[in-house]
Amino acid sequence: MTWIILITIAICGSLLYYYYLALSWGGYGRKRIELIAGREYVSVIVAARNEAENIRELLVRLGNQNYPAEFFEVIIADDGSEDGTGEIAEEYAVNWDNLKVLHIRRESGNQGGKKNALQQAVESASGELILITDADCLPGSNWIRTMVSGFDNDIDMVAGLSRTKTDTKLQVGSVQWFEHFDFMAMFAVTGGLILGGKYFSCSAQNLAYRKSSWEKVGGYSRIMHLVSGDDVNLMQLFRQAGMKITFSRTPASFMTTSAVGSWRELLNQRSRWASNTGVQLSANPEFFAYLMSALIITYFPWIVLAFNFQIGFCLLFVRLVVEMKFVKTAFGHLQAEKNLWLSYPLWMIMQPIYMLFVAVGGFFSLYSWKK
Repeated sequence: MTWIILITIAICGSLLYYYYLALSWGGYGRKRIELIAGREYVSVIVAARNEAENIRELLVRLGNQNYPAEFFEVIIADDGSEDGTGEIAEEYAVNWDNLKVLHIRRESGNQGGKKNALQQAVESASGELILITDADCLPGSNWIRTMVSGFDNDIDMVAGLSRTKTDTKLQVGSVQWFEHFDFMAMFAVTGGLILGGKYFSCSAQNLAYRKSSWEKVGGYSRIMHLVSGDDVNLMQLFRQAGMKITFSRTPASFMTTSAVGSWRELLNQRSRWASNTGVQLSANPEFFAYLMSALIITYFPWIVLAFNFQIGFCLLFVRLVVEMKFVKTAFGHLQAEKNLWLSYPLWMIMQPIYMLFVAVGGFFSLYSWKK
């Protein structure tokens, strides 16, 4: 009887997961509409804490944007840095009129953290369109123009793709390979779901929204008490307000970010992200259904395998075929490396162990924040 219940859960959960995967797949099948960026004034905001090693290259990239200099500003919110990040930004501001540096004081208890820095920066912004990224990210020269072209009269937020740097050849089985594939797979699913009308997740490494829409939902003030999730929680506020969100799949809008240096760093990062899951589930109940289906399809086929080899093998084989086809298609739309999708089988085998460590780390707060 037990194995029958397990098989039933595995099949039902898998079918629900394939429903969401089909929605994501269909999102990429929709016609891509690229607008011509006009003369909208844009405020690019970066909340930076102890980013002296990265801030110079980012500022150079932002200073070389293919967007009229008179129509955008850059705001660096120096969030209590102790390594001279703010001073480096001030050096650039001397010869760059549209670069502003805000020095954010970290009060006792650090209420709000990064969200407090972002709140002050957006409040001071002159642009109607707000573009957000992190200090360790690198945009292409057409990043502003392309992200702006994602807005039409109905769009309130544009979520963008971020991927890890691959300056050197990825070694299969290395942490950098796993992170790169996992990052792409995550964006492949959530990006397609956004295009399909399901707003589950986004990343502050590459995000844009209207300041007027941000003000309507109360900015970050309503989520200031949460320890993380300045991006996904803001997305949920937009969703709850009935605002429209889209995902930019134009390659020029893609952002690159630094890769982690070890499995410890990767698990620490993802555990921080996972710590926000409970808040996400209450903010968007449908996300709970999606998350449960993803957990079921990840673990239950392997469990069923121990009770009934034929059915367990069939469940695993169907997942392998369907997801591998999806990954190949989605990675093609997102301009991933030509043969990256072939790494899927190894990632599928490693994923259950990886997810277990992340879930435990997030639930028991076994992670550390950047100092």
